[in-house]
Amino acid sequence: MANDSNTFEKLLISLDKLLPVPFSSAQEYRESQEQIVEYVNATMSGNPEIKTLIGQNPFSLMYDNHANHAAFMSNIFKINDSQLLLKIILWAYRAYHARGFTYDYFPVAMKAWVAAVNKNLDAEKSKSIISVYNWIIENHELLIVGSQEITEPPHFIDSEWGKLKGDFFSAMLDGNTNKTMQIAADNIQSASDLTNFYLHVIQPALYDVGLQWEKGHISVAQEHLASAIVTRVMSSLYPRFAVIEQNKGKAIVSAAPNEFHEIGPRMVADLLEIDGWDIDYTGANVPAPDLVSMAIETKPFFIAISIGMPFNIDRADALIQQIRAEKALNSTKIMLGGLSFTMNPQLRKLMDIDGSGDSASDAVKLAAEWWNNA
Repeated sequence: MANDSNTFEKLLISLDKLLPVPFSSAQEYRESQEQIVEYVNATMSGNPEIKTLIGQNPFSLMYDNHANHAAFMSNIFKINDSQLLLKIILWAYRAYHARGFTYDYFPVAMKAWVAAVNKNLDAEKSKSIISVYNWIIENHELLIVGSQEITEPPHFIDSEWGKLKGDFFSAMLDGNTNKTMQIAADNIQSASDLTNFYLHVIQPALYDVGLQWEKGHISVAQEHLASAIVTRVMSSLYPRFAVIEQNKGKAIVSAAPNEFHEIGPRMVADLLEIDGWDIDYTGANVPAPDLVSMAIETKPFFIAISIGMPFNIDRADALIQQIRAEKALNSTKIMLGGLSFTMNPQLRKLMDIDGSGDSASDAVKLAAEWWNNA
């Protein structure tokens, strides 16, 4: 994401001083997470101005926001990544304001979080966590400015594909499935073309769709339609290049538990299978015990896990720990990727993985390297 360096850096310098949060404080916040969320929900829903604050949105949207916020902050207090925290705060300001939440909602909500932490955590352990929430309240006006200055999603696009990406993006927003399929059919003749189309057309087009949603320029329904169109396009392309006889090992590709963004891991699965791997692609939100059981049964050479949303980092980490705990999977390698991981590169050091990639092509290269060195 592109940020105005002065605003972002100014905010980051002051936020850096509040981290790291002591491990004991982070642990107590995690253990009290459910009670904290319940308190915030009750406080906010009882606020006489709540309908104005949330812009007449249903309470369920606010409750979902609170649950995701608690899960995300629990991760932040564990990994102490101030840059990731600031990026997501700015994203929340932009995205929720675009959905009709007033900017006044944020300091009111943060005060509710302070009260909830005070009520549910030991007084000494709550200090460092409350300081982070107070920082958000104190920097509210500057956070509004910073949220408005983020204008571009991350792009992985070669200039020669730029016009094609633009045409594909326009067709998606128009809901023109036939046109998107025709664009794909006209420009993909080989497996390498498919890789380039995934990386330089579909991926950046989807980032642009996400940005349009964040700005409130398109609805949730339009965003879902665009994703559904992409899924149909990918399903039409994959059979043209699928390898009937695999020359490499078995691998599992999955989104993390509670992760519903599955186009990224689907790209990884497709390109790995085209490269000769025997792929079990599980899709979105597979419960960790079920995925581990599948791995024990199939004994894959590696497992690739995708994290799209930052509040799912902890769930991915728990899954990884469960995999590592199984003796039958001692030789199974673990690969991690996804937008959340790309935004937070230090996860490479914090999570017990064997490797990572910023794109589907990176995943294919890393898997091939592992296989050739086995």
